[in-house]
Amino acid sequence: MASGLATRQAATVSSAHRMSLGAISQQFLQQVETVTGLPVHVEEDERLQPPLLAKVQIARRGVPLHRVAYHPSARAMADYLIAFQCSFVLRLHSLPPSERFDLADAPGAQPDPMDWVRAHAASAHLPPDRQHAFAEFLRTSLVSMLRSMPVGICVDHDLRTRFPELREVQDQALRRQIDTHAALFRPEVQRSVPDHPWRLSLAMNAVFAKFWGEELGQPGWMLPYHAAGIAARGEALLRQLRERRSPNPSQDRALIDSWAEELGLKAWLQWIPYSP
Repeated sequence: MASGLATRQAATVSSAHRMSLGAISQQFLQQVETVTGLPVHVEEDERLQPPLLAKVQIARRGVPLHRVAYHPSARAMADYLIAFQCSFVLRLHSLPPSERFDLADAPGAQPDPMDWVRAHAASAHLPPDRQHAFAEFLRTSLVSMLRSMPVGICVDHDLRTRFPELREVQDQALRRQIDTHAALFRPEVQRSVPDHPWRLSLAMNAVFAKFWGEELGQPGWMLPYHAAGIAARGEALLRQLRERRSPNPSQDRALIDSWAEELGLKAWLQWIPYSP
């Protein structure tokens, strides 16, 4: 009873919010609801932290709806952001049920993040609970990038091809992302983050800078990655992306696995069947 009431209330709020959205986001929301048979709740969420402008929570394990949230500061980009987030739901559900998987932690503790934290001058003397929290932050940040960035580039490229009317706001979002990534080069950030995860993050960001720099005529976006000695590793990831990039999601798992292998993160992860 309580769950049903909460769902109806969420649907009412979402319906009111959706009336203000543009035609493309309405199209994507309707498509997700048709394909999955579940409603999509849309909301603004000021708790989202950079570089996250928006996020989607796909219905899992009996949750009766999908949720799409975007930051109020990105309201002018809402049509694009909703289309982008909905695309992840559609990619998953376009696969046969037997081929739908979620990326999850591999069983057993992974020591790498704690080793990084204990060996790093800025965190070596933190209390154990703060060390564990910092290690978990590093791990989840890297896994989140690994899960979202390669497939996200595929999604963005597909949207750019099919919806040229979104390109102006898409370009704004891409440039905003480039600026956010540049924060990793600040001296205070470099001092605060262990070198190895810092370089892993930069390698993935380098792919984003290279791919979209070529698309948007901004080769200078790669200059700091060359200066940091990261460009070659980014190029290796980019080759994997170009080999497997497709509007069809059948290659998404292989693409993520190839990046995990290249970055030395494969042992952290496993694929488990998606449970709606």
